[in-house]
Amino acid sequence: MDSVYEDVRSILENRRIRSEILQQMKSEKILSDHPEIASIEQQIALTKEQMLLESLEGNSSDRQALELKDLEKKKADLLSSLGVDPKDFQAVPFCSKCGDTGYVVKTTKDGQQREELCECIRSLLAPVMLSRSGVEKYPGYSFDAGAERFYVSAPAMQELYGKLRQLAEKGKVPNAVFYGSSGKGKTFTAVAIAREYANAGRSAMVIRQAEAQELMMEHRKVIQSFYTPRGKEKEVEKKVGYLTECDILVLDDLGVEARTANTEADLLNLLDTRILSGKTTIITTNYDMESLKERYGGRFFDRIDRNFRMFPFSGSEKAL
Repeated sequence: MDSVYEDVRSILENRRIRSEILQQMKSEKILSDHPEIASIEQQIALTKEQMLLESLEGNSSDRQALELKDLEKKKADLLSSLGVDPKDFQAVPFCSKCGDTGYVVKTTKDGQQREELCECIRSLLAPVMLSRSGVEKYPGYSFDAGAERFYVSAPAMQELYGKLRQLAEKGKVPNAVFYGSSGKGKTFTAVAIAREYANAGRSAMVIRQAEAQELMMEHRKVIQSFYTPRGKEKEVEKKVGYLTECDILVLDDLGVEARTANTEADLLNLLDTRILSGKTTIITTNYDMESLKERYGGRFFDRIDRNFRMFPFSGSEKAL
């Protein structure tokens, strides 16, 4: 398991323990200052024990239930008269959104509920995700830097840039191909999206296609080799694992890498793995769609055509 997630879980557990200790100290202080509350608490505890015993013996516990209801009302009235808030006996979590569990429940558009990482966890993960993402190779490539240098005279591209920024902030950027001639802002926008993901604690990776191909070639050699030093094997496996599993992957400059016998197969395998797992991939290339089809073949283009949105970075065309 990735050590960073273990560290985050440890932080969460420490937060919960701290909240419980503080709550216990606060409760003990209240009970010490107001013995009458402690007395009625003891009566409530005894009544609950009697109810449990009666239930285990198969007897009715209706009488104890009525007593318990009466005691709880007396406790509420007593707390009110003393100016004590019942919440003072409850632990206060560090994060009110997730209660220090690290997860919040969100309802999707179709009414389904699912767990998502809480913002408090993402804030803990963000520095690690940024260091792993590779965006440090592109200083200044961020939404905060603005996009005037690319889109000042291209209203259509300015609109596209704004929409992609909104999707990035929500972590909902689709699989995409940014294509067009150099200097139009493809890499700038893709890296800005990846940086936004990493800043939100999501796993991101920016890598030139040539480097990704070298990594996949190295991985194949490790698999096929009769002997590979254990440390080397684990290092390569970790890198390839992050390539395939990160929340968003930017494959920059597709088409400039050297062609090998396994170029298309490696690329298809990577894309298929990410598509099946629902991970987002952004490809930037100076090639147009017809040139990509000629270079990589119909199987690759079919994956792109069915699973990616095409965004021309020309300043005049609309996204497909």
